[in-house]
Amino acid sequence: MLRHGVPRPNAFTASSVVRCCSALRAVRVGIQVHGFLVNAGLGRAEHVRAALVDMYGNHGRVADARRVFDEMSATSVVLGNTMVACYVRAGDVESGRVVFDRMVERDLISWNTLMMGYLRQGGAGVARELFEEMPDRNVNSWNMAIAAYSQERSWADAVAVFNRMRLARFQPDPATMAVLMSACAQLGSLSVARQVHGILRKGCVEMNFHVLNSLIDMYAKCGSISQAHLLFVETHLKDTVSYNVMICALARHGHGRDALQVFDEMSKERLQPDAVTLLGVLSACAHAGLVHDGKFYFESMKTNYAIEQSPDHYACMVDLYGRAGLIKEAYELARAMPMEPHAGVWGALINACRKHCNVEVGKVAARELIAIEPRNPGTYVLLANTLARGQQWEFVETVWQSMRGKGIEKTAGCSWLEVENVVHEFLMGESSHPNSDEIYSILEHLYLQLT
Repeated sequence: MLRHGVPRPNAFTASSVVRCCSALRAVRVGIQVHGFLVNAGLGRAEHVRAALVDMYGNHGRVADARRVFDEMSATSVVLGNTMVACYVRAGDVESGRVVFDRMVERDLISWNTLMMGYLRQGGAGVARELFEEMPDRNVNSWNMAIAAYSQERSWADAVAVFNRMRLARFQPDPATMAVLMSACAQLGSLSVARQVHGILRKGCVEMNFHVLNSLIDMYAKCGSISQAHLLFVETHLKDTVSYNVMICALARHGHGRDALQVFDEMSKERLQPDAVTLLGVLSACAHAGLVHDGKFYFESMKTNYAIEQSPDHYACMVDLYGRAGLIKEAYELARAMPMEPHAGVWGALINACRKHCNVEVGKVAARELIAIEPRNPGTYVLLANTLARGQQWEFVETVWQSMRGKGIEKTAGCSWLEVENVVHEFLMGESSHPNSDEIYSILEHLYLQLT
């Protein structure tokens, strides 16, 4: 520009050039531009500073970004937001919080950026606190609040936040519905699932592959496999994921043969199955006791579908053999794996040993599993139950002593039950439920009848 007699650049031109350098990943050129702007007296302009901080931050040069930021005696909201975003991208949310706390003025972007940073780092609790402190909110704020509760596995609270969002007259977007459907699926509330479906029917969100697949998965996990299958059959928007969701859902509900029928339909539609599809197929065979079919699909994965067998596929086959009582075959397959078996493989084997009272193989599987997950209480419980099935009581006590010696505590069992559109949570040994006296009285009565 200067060589050809073009007027000197202003702050707007300078910030645009810096952003172009960032977009083109031309950081070295950007550094040269930075030097030129300082010499030209344009380096102190707010938009130029923000562009420089953004460029350095986008390419991992956080220290350079902070140096540019600190050179300003007074920072604007835009520059502060850019610095917070820089730290969030770098995974240093606490440094971002320091900048946020020092900002004289904040806007919606400030709050949302910090919330997102904590969510990415697993700090759902802090994200929730920020949400409640926010003076203003938009749809993204609500979405992150729902995601924060979901991250903490507080599914009912996630749904409650969505209801607050509707009362505040915010229109949900596709991201809202995606997070909400995931929470509903985990909560297992069929009534809430129907409410979500009703909202979608009103056309607030475009029905695409992702939304329909999430709907099918939600209904299946809420116990209505019939509604999930009806949606699957009626929709013309089917992709590989749609078939995967339906196959896995049918397998989980014990409809193994129906799952294989859906897989056949997928083949007729000339859709290419993937690794997840075959996991669903093998799981379906395991739940239906179809050992021969499962073995066929497993052995033909590479030749027929060009899919490499993963540890998860081996775990499904171990589960298939184990459920059928073929403990020897399950153990030999685990030992013959071309890769190191993961916890899922040994977990499936020890579970089969517990079911079929094979103490010796169960001990071997438990030893391997403890080596992988030494502090997982579930392994010790499975081993103790396997030993108890074999009436090896002295070894059962040894297992409990080992747990206590390592400071490992058994995780309390938890279940949810929906009664008249209200989801109740039950923890093992918990007595805080308002009807706990009545519940324990009925349980005692049932126990007396059984004995």
